Amino acid sequence: MPKFSVRFLFGALSLVAFSALALSISVSAYADGGTCTNGTPVSGASLKVDGAIENPASGTYTATVCRWPAGQTQVYTFYISTRSSGSNATDIGSAALGKVFTTSFDMAAGDQPVSAEVYGDVSDYSVDRQKVTITAKAVGMTQVNGGPDPSTTCALPGTLPGVCATSVAKLSGGVRYTAASGTPRPEDALIGMYVGATANYYRVDLQGCPGISYSSPPGAAAAQASSPTLLVSMNGPHFQADGATLNTGSLEAFMPNALLANCVGGDAEAAKAGLSVTRTESGATTPVAGSAFTATAEADGLRITVPRVGFSSPTYRMAFKASSKPSKPVVSWSSSKSAKSVTASVSAVTGVTYSVGAKSGKLAKSGSCKTNKKTKKTDCAIKLAKGSWLVSVTPKKSGISGTANSKTFRF
Repeated sequence: MPKFSVRFLFGALSLVAFSALALSISVSAYADGGTCTNGTPVSGASLKVDGAIENPASGTYTATVCRWPAGQTQVYTFYISTRSSGSNATDIGSAALGKVFTTSFDMAAGDQPVSAEVYGDVSDYSVDRQKVTITAKAVGMTQVNGGPDPSTTCALPGTLPGVCATSVAKLSGGVRYTAASGTPRPEDALIGMYVGATANYYRVDLQGCPGISYSSPPGAAAAQASSPTLLVSMNGPHFQADGATLNTGSLEAFMPNALLANCVGGDAEAAKAGLSVTRTESGATTPVAGSAFTATAEADGLRITVPRVGFSSPTYRMAFKASSKPSKPVVSWSSSKSAKSVTASVSAVTGVTYSVGAKSGKLAKSGSCKTNKKTKKTDCAIKLAKGSWLVSVTPKKSGISGTANSKTFRF
């Protein structure tokens, strides 16, 4: 059976009954034919399958997007179904396995996309102002459906036994949102993070990050770690439907640079160097060997993958050592040749201040940095003269300077 990879784009989603913000989307969460039985339908969602636009009126697959404005979380849920699925709307069929689905939709004005969880093999999650785009493959999994049946052996631990459903192909998820405040907030660093888990249920807690209160469901009481820690608790059938074959899944977490800078105080390389992973089940905690997971420092963040997860109820703890040096700032550069000026738009990190300066031979100039309330970034501006200048934006936290982001401009 193909493994089911869930990638969670941060915002604190609880993946069980959707009333508690479930990402193990239940049948009751959506009606057949793309109708929201919970939340408000969002019009204008588009769907591509293997790069080709799917006709919303006659295509094989449809995308349903619903906005949940209240309750334990604020979230836009999306769900891929087949037009002929009938009562089996949560299973899009084995023909969908391996296909690439790209879903795009616009959030309402004032809604700030923060994170997303997806039951599927995600390859891309992007946010462009109000537009959200998620690209993922449908995947197969063993899951528990139906009412109590003591004769089955693949029931979730700690719950009533259920009816096993094998070869279930699913692609669904949710994108959390908050009300935009117009000023930088620590939780803005969560944009672009996702965690994946092959499970009937999972929950995520992020602890030890300055200014960020992240739990699943939101507001859930949890002992706070003193250092940056990501916890993913998973739950799934111990066996597949035959009662003998072990059920396995996978876990993947991606933490973007802005989040690492806020939580760890360093970049992906620094976070990777200070990472340790443990697994806890039935009260016993064991280290996860380096051969059993991978951590990859990418250009835009750190990816952590546990390719094989056994069930029933493991909790993976990914702990980081805080870095004393602030990370290299993420900067969007612009310049004006006529004005001989440079502007650097910096993705601000809580607790970090920024300065801008430039050098041309023995000449040196300094500029100023201030918060842009509209973009929630820090804008640094500097006025220069004719010549070639190396302009640098330098971060500082608790009196310690980090690596500068520099670029050469010629006027």
